[in-house]
Amino acid sequence: MSAADAPMADAPPPAAEPAAPAAPAAPPTSVCGANMGVTPGARLMIREMVLDNFKSYAGEQRVGPFHKCFSSVVGPNGSGKSNVIDAMLFVFGRRAKQLRFNKVSELIHNSASHRALERACVTVHFQEIFDTADDGAAGDGENAAPGGAAAGSGDGDTYTVVEGSGFTVARTATRSNSSDYYVNGRKCGVKEVAALLKSKGIDLDNNRFLILQGEVEQISLMKPRGEAPGDTGLLEYLEDIIGTDGLVPQIEEHGKR
Repeated sequence: MSAADAPMADAPPPAAEPAAPAAPAAPPTSVCGANMGVTPGARLMIREMVLDNFKSYAGEQRVGPFHKCFSSVVGPNGSGKSNVIDAMLFVFGRRAKQLRFNKVSELIHNSASHRALERACVTVHFQEIFDTADDGAAGDGENAAPGGAAAGSGDGDTYTVVEGSGFTVARTATRSNSSDYYVNGRKCGVKEVAALLKSKGIDLDNNRFLILQGEVEQISLMKPRGEAPGDTGLLEYLEDIIGTDGLVPQIEEHGKR
């Protein structure tokens, strides 16, 4: 039999094409039911805080509603300024020792009429708003400023709340020195809460969103500019806050031309 008449051998199967690389996972759009990020053109504000058996506050105490431009806590010595700020820091993840306490259980209120309480809790109510120019119309409902200020009062009180943007972040402290976080009443991990707050523009890494009383004096005493590479003066501090520190090498290179 000639080679031409010989039966043909089966052809080997085609080689399998390499699998396409898996697409990167899409970033989460929500955490514990709260949407990530801020609505374009809007900004985040704290509407109020609820303190339950936290430090000097016995029972449930509501602090707020806050003005849309609330930016500082002032008052005489002993008026409770530090307790309000500590409540915010507690929700934002500060440890007990960073709040001048040895254990988280020491944050639970303790007084002659309220002894051996089992837990403390701080809840911060957030919402996104659009600032509204005064136009002479009276504000009402959720579009009015806290306290029902008139939109035409000329004091910049008015705003519009982004529908569905409200959410709460809470943290508890227990007698057993445990601590839990909650978003909209749902228990969440600390990393999830941190991711949510960072997506809203709260800089938890550098803590530029909350300046404590002693830090105000430190800032005022800063040198105008760092004297050596790595030093932090007022210029470097401000550049870090506004995010232009990453452009410094380009600016210096351009200046050499």
